[in-house]
Amino acid sequence: MISSYIKSFYFIFFIVFYSSVSAQAIDINQKEQTCILKHSDVYLDTNELNLSQIRGQHLFKPYKKDYLNTGMLNTHIWVRFQLSNNTDQDIHKILILTSPLLENITLYRKSNLNKPQHKGVCHIKEKHHTLVPYYHIDLPAHTSETYYLKVNSLLTPVDFTLKLDDHEHFEYDDRVQQLVDILLIGFVLALMLYSFILYFYTKDKSYLYYSFYLFALVYQQFTYLGLTQIYFPLSFIHFDMQIPVFKVNLLVITAALFAMHFLKTKPLVKVHKIYQYFIAISLFEILFLSSSHFYNLYIVIFTGALFIFFNLSAGIISYRKGNKQARLFIVGFSIVCLSYFLIILDAIGVTSIMQGYQNILMIGTAFEALILSLAFADRYLILQKEKARVDTQFLEESTQRTHIIESEVIKKTEALNSALETKELLLKEVHHRVKNNLQIILSIIRLQQDEIDDEMISEKFTDLENRINAISKTYNMLLIKENLEEIDMEEYIDSLLLDVQDTIHHNNQMIQIKTDIHARIPLRESVYLGLIINELVTNAYKYAFDKDGIISISLQQDNNHYILKIKDNGKGYNSEETQASLGLKLINTLVYDQLDGTLEKDTTHHTYYTIRFTI
Repeated sequence: MISSYIKSFYFIFFIVFYSSVSAQAIDINQKEQTCILKHSDVYLDTNELNLSQIRGQHLFKPYKKDYLNTGMLNTHIWVRFQLSNNTDQDIHKILILTSPLLENITLYRKSNLNKPQHKGVCHIKEKHHTLVPYYHIDLPAHTSETYYLKVNSLLTPVDFTLKLDDHEHFEYDDRVQQLVDILLIGFVLALMLYSFILYFYTKDKSYLYYSFYLFALVYQQFTYLGLTQIYFPLSFIHFDMQIPVFKVNLLVITAALFAMHFLKTKPLVKVHKIYQYFIAISLFEILFLSSSHFYNLYIVIFTGALFIFFNLSAGIISYRKGNKQARLFIVGFSIVCLSYFLIILDAIGVTSIMQGYQNILMIGTAFEALILSLAFADRYLILQKEKARVDTQFLEESTQRTHIIESEVIKKTEALNSALETKELLLKEVHHRVKNNLQIILSIIRLQQDEIDDEMISEKFTDLENRINAISKTYNMLLIKENLEEIDMEEYIDSLLLDVQDTIHHNNQMIQIKTDIHARIPLRESVYLGLIINELVTNAYKYAFDKDGIISISLQQDNNHYILKIKDNGKGYNSEETQASLGLKLINTLVYDQLDGTLEKDTTHHTYYTIRFTI
């Protein structure tokens, strides 16, 4: 429906402004660039007529404007113009079409209609090196030639002019324009990279989405300015021309995500919701309007125009709600907004102002990015001021709370110290009672042992006495040292060994004990170690030596890892025959079950025990 109204408008426009007089021949012997269109005849073909039918029905009408803009009308544009060379020399010129987006261009010479020349994106060649399509025009001396140019595009707007220029001048202007475009794109890409780095530094998603937006814009502008046709392979160029709907909507989506995070629209429920609607609509258009069956660029551009208006309005609303940073967003986007509206007006055929300022959007974006970079600095200043205000307020509140807390801490500390003293007294009393009880048990055992004549039974009572004594020693040391947490194992083991030596008959043997103890161990584990050492040293005294000997005991600590080594230079024993003894069972239980450790032993020639455990 929209397309039919616009077509009707163009036909009325041509009827009103075109005269019935055919255009005059253009003298190509001019040093300056010449505009062809205003000296040409034009026909807008909606019926897909061929050149013979158009000529036969005299459908060409003179055209008096510099630019020809049919927007997104799906129509074939025919241009007829005559060139003449009134000089005595052959002349070579370049016929330039100023739009890089034209898909199909065909040039006919009246003198040879059977050999048309094809240009445009759909006919682009590998060695293409200019932003816009062009033709070589060669006219011999004192001749004239009529040319017919056919232009049509199905996927992109049509807006161009025809110019005649010298080859050298055209190549120079094109290279300069390429340089300007690449510098602008490079500048925007640098700002994109800057935003991306800021995201990784600050973790603020608005920087990330702004870098995505700049990438989408650069991608769109590469095509719009004609750089894609120069620097990308043919397969990508043909693919790229099929997705204008995707590129426009990608700009809307990335711009919406950036604005939502930069303006902090979540508290502005309605504004936030509308942004989400725009993102959903853009995704819908990408999925459905990109199809050849439903392709409609008018709807996409209409959506883009609504979004531009809303995005600017959202910035104003956010500023009025107290977001100070929104003022720079408004200024920056206003510049880009003007560029977008000019591109939209150009796309729908209202104006051709973009023919003279094709890179206006990149210039506007560069200014916007610079202003938004000020916004990032402004955000830092705002945060600094807010931080200073909060720090002052916090300091005042902290001072008040400190006084309150100090008084409470003093009270609580006094209460805790009192409770701790009471606990230590109670714990000492418990340890003292345990020690006394163990001493009572030892006294009873000794009294009972004095009445026993059987040497084997008496020896078992002695072993039991030593085991209980090993436990009692730990509690005695706790009371002596007033340390209720850990036992100094060097002092404890030396004292324990003296008691073992006093209770065992040496049979006139000289048995030397060497110790290397460097560890402090909690009460529970020290009891287990005392029992283990008592058993192994007692066994060595009893069974290891036929004459003099040496027993070595080493206990080393590495953080919370411990290694106990006990060895003698005795005769060893058969571990299989003594496996069932009570002492060895006790040792295994203490090592594996209580200490959760490991036990290694070698009893072949001498006896060597290595016990490893962790606390």
